[in-house]
Amino acid sequence: MTRLWRKGQEVEVMVDGSGTPLAFEWNGRVHHIVSISKHWRVHDGWWRREVWRDYFKLEADSGLLCIIYQGLKGNWYLQRIYD
Repeated sequence: MTRLWRKGQEVEVMVDGSGTPLAFEWNGRVHHIVSISKHWRVHDGWWRREVWRDYFKLEADSGLLCIIYQGLKGNWYLQRIYD
């Protein structure tokens, strides 16, 4: 079972010099990223309302398996948690 937030829950993310996430804060706790299993970019809807997002499927040191993404304006969101 997974929890999905279609619009995402905004989170604070710490990144390295290339923009790769290192840790994020959610539910009052900092989750340090242990591994990133997948990274993909979505660029869609330029003819309507542009969508440009970088997605990361990752594992945190807390055991959390999730997907976070960075939106067009630079804000980060937690979209899915795998239970």
